[in-house]
Amino acid sequence: MNNDNILLTCSGLRTYFYTDDGVVKAVDDVNFTIERGKTLGIVGESGCGKSVTSHSIMQLVPKPHGKISGGEIIYRGHDGEEVNIADLDPFGPKMRQIRGNEIAMIFQEPMTSLNPVYSIGDQIIESIRLHQKLNKKDAKARAIEMLKLVGIPAAELRVNEYPHQLSGGMRQRVMIAMALSCNPKLLIADEPTTALDVTIEAQILELMVDLQKKLGMSIMIITHDLGVVGELADDVAVMYAGKVVENAAVVDLFDRPLHPYTQGLLNSRPVIGNKKRLFSIPGNVPHLAHLPKGCPFAARCANAKDICLSEEPAVVDAGQGHSVRCWLHA
Repeated sequence: MNNDNILLTCSGLRTYFYTDDGVVKAVDDVNFTIERGKTLGIVGESGCGKSVTSHSIMQLVPKPHGKISGGEIIYRGHDGEEVNIADLDPFGPKMRQIRGNEIAMIFQEPMTSLNPVYSIGDQIIESIRLHQKLNKKDAKARAIEMLKLVGIPAAELRVNEYPHQLSGGMRQRVMIAMALSCNPKLLIADEPTTALDVTIEAQILELMVDLQKKLGMSIMIITHDLGVVGELADDVAVMYAGKVVENAAVVDLFDRPLHPYTQGLLNSRPVIGNKKRLFSIPGNVPHLAHLPKGCPFAARCANAKDICLSEEPAVVDAGQGHSVRCWLHA
């Protein structure tokens, strides 16, 4: 892969939370790359470290208990400068320049992400003026332009409305407009269709694909829905218990899933016309402060061997950019 095409690389990323119950290894030795103009899907059950990975990239890990404890997050802006985000002060000028400006994020629930006492226009304008240094008139014109871009009708009127006056789908469009208002190089979408009905979900996903084509940005989408990944992503990282257990191009992953966890996720998808009982992966994700010895998935894996219970597997190169962390392929 040409390094000029790589926008962001996570190498050996570790983000831990130091609690009274022990050290919670929320992200533990995570590796992936995001190419310019491409989409990376991060998939896994709740509690596997997906959102903490995105918060680490944005330097939004809650202090004082949370900390990026190791690894690198190398970001390459269009000026060619390489920056290790993991080393930056979360409140320093360099991180302020990157966060919200060059790397933007759409959070899970727009009603809790938008301030209820400010109009949506004021909230978008604040972001634009902070990063783009425009006057209030030009910033408002830019806000209206962004609302039109994301398909909000009567944008000139809607810009003065408050979050409670909008539907869930409209609020999510406002969040996308706010995230894109500064023309970011990377958009992180953390389960952007949570709590939306299927029709609105399809519209939001279609909107993101269209905007990516228009603006040429990269997207990192976090989801537990493999259908969303199949529709949007170019590459996929499957996470389990804080680790990436499989990494591949999306077509290769669906055609040739190697890790038993990935196979379980694919087998548990409902299929039209299938009248058999849906497959479910037995057991639960282990507590990240008390991980078992060996492979963290071994207790739930029908193919587990003795070595799986005693030694943690290393990452194995399966060819064609496909890697897996599993003893079955060592």
